[in-house]
Amino acid sequence: MSIAILVVVPTTGGPLVIRSLKARRGLPASAAFADGDYRPLPWSGDYARLTAPGGPLAGLADGGPHELRLSGSFDAGRSWEVPVCLAHGLLARGHRLVADPGEADLVLWATGAVDLDLAILPADYALLDKIARSRALLDAAPGAALAALLPEGPERAQAARGLAALGRAQAPVILPAAVPTALDALEALRGAGPATEPGPAPGTTRHLPRHLPRRPARAAAAAAGIAALAALGAVYARAPDPRGPAAQGAEQGAEQGMVGAAPARADPPAPAKDSILVEELVAPARSSCRRVAFGADPPERRPVPVEAAGRLRPSRLAPDLCGLAFRPAGPGLRVEVGPELRAAALPPTTLADGARAYFLREDGRRNLVYAAQAVPEAGPPGDRPGPAFTHALTHALERR
Repeated sequence: MSIAILVVVPTTGGPLVIRSLKARRGLPASAAFADGDYRPLPWSGDYARLTAPGGPLAGLADGGPHELRLSGSFDAGRSWEVPVCLAHGLLARGHRLVADPGEADLVLWATGAVDLDLAILPADYALLDKIARSRALLDAAPGAALAALLPEGPERAQAARGLAALGRAQAPVILPAAVPTALDALEALRGAGPATEPGPAPGTTRHLPRHLPRRPARAAAAAAGIAALAALGAVYARAPDPRGPAAQGAEQGAEQGMVGAAPARADPPAPAKDSILVEELVAPARSSCRRVAFGADPPERRPVPVEAAGRLRPSRLAPDLCGLAFRPAGPGLRVEVGPELRAAALPPTTLADGARAYFLREDGRRNLVYAAQAVPEAGPPGDRPGPAFTHALTHALERR
């Protein structure tokens, strides 16, 4: 049995909802509109590419041109991609999208950008701000179940706690942070009866919903489905970090690029709190910097060692050098890089571990020297920035 789903597209200007999504064979390509407007939204071309034959949604949802209508408009950003992809997938599976919170069995709150394979790009998506601005909309559907997809990023854990603290009749379910897997979890809402309902994972507790919306004909089926979704959410919440322990062991002192730390010894000291980890972002074998920058392939991360006091070893502008990542060693710090690197790179993005990544532009691969240092985010008067350092990017390195 289909479920009535309200899909929320959160933005930093306030939440939007998908008012309608339908096939429009008369359109030359898929287009997105604000409700009541005939002019496509500025990012409508990206939506057309997302749904084009051979595009990311091919095989996951119904093909052909679609008309997407939202309750409002915004001009830029890519965090609309995840909720729109989920809406397409849910529609293809026979679920019903509604625009009125009072009609919803389920509210789906999702944000994030996707790559070619519908993997969600980790970044700073301002989750806490978006949740705060969505509060009134969520309160308008108090009896609906709430499922949220929170991308990996610096605020994910705190955002999950914030959703749990909303005081809803039933605890929100945090979906796995991947579009196909999230759709599989949401599919549990399709009238899963007691005979097919999966049991709780060992060592976990199933939380059944206290009540559902007012449509008694669908209440029993929706209740069983939401219970199944809660069980799935518990399993995903307990899954180990797919990056493995190596992903959390990058901070290893000067030999791994900590600027301001002492040279490595047999028993190296802990890095100074105002030092910076600097890494080269390199395209893996059989990939390219274009695929890495778009998020289709993860980069290899190679620490840049210290060459002398205040200077890192130069990096060679080889074709597989895609950019640089920076992370301060201590809390309450951010990294400021010089204008030379910023001018040669795309706007910075935040990686899954919180590092700030600068991917080089195609036309920015030139010899340059930039400076960087860690500065306090906020603190008492007298807090000083960490030591500055310089780093060169060059096409030819002298072999020593």
